[in-house]
Amino acid sequence: MSREPAVSVCVPTWNGAVHLTECLQSLLAQSFGDFEILLVDDGSSDASLEIAAGIRDPRLTIHRNPRRLGLPGNWNRCLELARGRLVKFLFQDDSLAPTAIEELVKALDRPPQPVLSFCRREIRHEGALKAVPVLGAAYAGYLAAFYGSAGQPVTGLDLVLAWPRSGRPLSTNVVGEPSFVLFRRDAARAGGGFDTRFAQLADWDLWLRLARRGSLAFVDQVLGVFRIHARGESARNFGQPRLQRPER
Repeated sequence: MSREPAVSVCVPTWNGAVHLTECLQSLLAQSFGDFEILLVDDGSSDASLEIAAGIRDPRLTIHRNPRRLGLPGNWNRCLELARGRLVKFLFQDDSLAPTAIEELVKALDRPPQPVLSFCRREIRHEGALKAVPVLGAAYAGYLAAFYGSAGQPVTGLDLVLAWPRSGRPLSTNVVGEPSFVLFRRDAARAGGGFDTRFAQLADWDLWLRLARRGSLAFVDQVLGVFRIHARGESARNFGQPRLQRPER
């Protein structure tokens, strides 16, 4: 693909072979077609690269980091490679509804030209984690309250003022994971990208910084599945310090 696409869909991978086929197939089934797929592998030792290589679609390019960058470091590598004016991520364990990209793009194209759009998603706990939700029992309540009060557009002030009223911790990511967000590439780059000091919540940190640059658009539809299981980063990092020293 030589022409710049409207959207760059970034798929950062690390040993994600179990669900990667479903993830990529959900991209190929999108109703919106003007996008590139950048699969950026951070040193997988499983069949992730072989699975990606088996996808015969000209929109897909595969990149392998020469050294491990870690989670937010790999996300920033994706941002560097993205050519589209809009960027969305799709994590290796997640999948999108067929109209996900179309609906998120339409939300960004409406006045007042928001900097970011986001949607509802199904949170699916699997395996041993089905009985003990990693995100905590209160999270569903926080989301319901936020979705019910979210205006059009959502401003950064809305995100901050909703915190003391709802009683939720300010660290609660009510916008959601990068798989269910679409944002303007240049705004994210100008804002410094993802902070690599974070072990968790590097996405929430960037969403808050982007909200200082413009409004956010909420798409009130369930447009994908966020899968949580014992092998996933959300489970591995749950309960870990929010900040860490950058990897050397």
